Amino acid sequence: MGTLTQKLIEAHLMEGEAKAGERIALRIDQTLTQDATGTLVMLELEAMGLDRVRTELSAQYVDHNLLQEDHRNPDDHLFLERAAGASVCTSAARGAA
Repeated sequence: MGTLTQKLIEAHLMEGEAKAGERIALRIDQTLTQDATGTLVMLELEAMGLDRVRTELSAQYVDHNLLQEDHRNPDDHLFLERAAGASVCTSAARGAA
């Protein structure tokens, strides 16, 4: 039978054997980023020259740093919104519940 983790690994295994201590390659079908790390992730993907995400679902959300004392956090949030549109990531519209 196996645990849920074992089942997920087996279902996504691309290379290697799913044995403890062994190196494996997995197919990633979903990603989730948030505003504290999402900016760095999107900048790295941009630097790699990726024109779109290659997962079935990629989503990011903004729920940190909502109180701004300067322009940096709002600038990051606007960048994430633009990057989501350019990357075909899921981005909730402003004010959406």
